[in-house]
Amino acid sequence: MKLRFLTALFLLALPMMAQLPPPNPAGVSAGHDVLRAKDVDAANKFWQALGGQPVQFAGRLNLIKFPGVLLLTVGGAQGRGRGTPAPAPPAELAGSEGSSLDWIGFSVKDLKGSLARWAEAGIQPLPGGSRTQVYLLSPDKIKVRITEDPALAAPIVADTIKMVVPNVAEAQAWYARYLGAEMVKRGGEMVANIPGSSIVFEQAKGPVAPTKGRAFDRIGLEVVGLEAFSKKLEDAGIRFDNPYRKSEPMNAAFAVFQDPYGTLIELSEGLSAVK
Repeated sequence: MKLRFLTALFLLALPMMAQLPPPNPAGVSAGHDVLRAKDVDAANKFWQALGGQPVQFAGRLNLIKFPGVLLLTVGGAQGRGRGTPAPAPPAELAGSEGSSLDWIGFSVKDLKGSLARWAEAGIQPLPGGSRTQVYLLSPDKIKVRITEDPALAAPIVADTIKMVVPNVAEAQAWYARYLGAEMVKRGGEMVANIPGSSIVFEQAKGPVAPTKGRAFDRIGLEVVGLEAFSKKLEDAGIRFDNPYRKSEPMNAAFAVFQDPYGTLIELSEGLSAVK
């Protein structure tokens, strides 16, 4: 009851800007990141306690909405609502650390106040944080970076994901070439900027596991003109795990492929209708 009450109060403060952002010149913006969980309800409660708002898309996808990004949590052998069943999780669902997707990041307007609210919901930061930045861990061991930005218009906004790759310059060039990411310096970090959720790359110090089947299963990108965009990627030699497919009941389309560094990417067209 306490968690629901706190979440309700927090969500009242969220503005209507929480839909996906406008795309970059390549037609790409943040979409719906796909997370896996042993207990979907527990996972969604965690994201809602952080400030995410539950929203249903086309009566089929139960999403958590943050300004800039959507989260879709799936679990067990449950289907994804569009004919793509998610495999059952192993006995121990691997978290984000050790994979090519190390963490997902958010900025908050008031870190001290946010931590106090989250503590009431049983969420504590990991050791080693600072006055302006901490890390959390989701129930399924997805690492979450939280950074304070007093200039924000909303209490919490999705801003960054961290990828661990064998060659940083090569990964930056790949995301710029195929997804229109713009390399910009932000807060001391060089990021591949895609509207809604930029990517910071880190040099791998050893083997890195692919994301498929882990708790942070894939990132999502919303694309304008997805069918033509997918064809262009195929012509460039990119192989799709799930080729372009239109879902008439949802009036949306999807396609899935893996980048050269082990991260699954789900492209969508139609989720920009989420308000």
